[in-house]
Amino acid sequence: MPSEKEHWTVDKKIPLALVITLLIQTGGVVWWSSQLNSRVTIIEEKSLKLEEEIGKLKDGGGEVRERFAKAETSMQAFVETTRRIEAKLDRLLDQQNASRPYGPR
Repeated sequence: MPSEKEHWTVDKKIPLALVITLLIQTGGVVWWSSQLNSRVTIIEEKSLKLEEEIGKLKDGGGEVRERFAKAETSMQAFVETTRRIEAKLDRLLDQQNASRPYGPR
């Protein structure tokens, strides 16, 4: 068993190439994770912008539905007015045809 006086130490037998390799790998992992973090941040910002746009579209959708309903009501009134005009024209033509001595042409 080791005594309490023995401490952990770095042996001089560790090759310099191994230390350099570990430092390069560590740097690469740090660089990669920072790039990943940047990409995630950009995606989050775009997601928030898209959510705002969707919210605006949903709010605008109610306005569009309201305007469409008004247009539909106006169109129904126009159709009804056209029907009344046609009915009056038909009655007028029938009266003119009835007043002719030889009947309709």
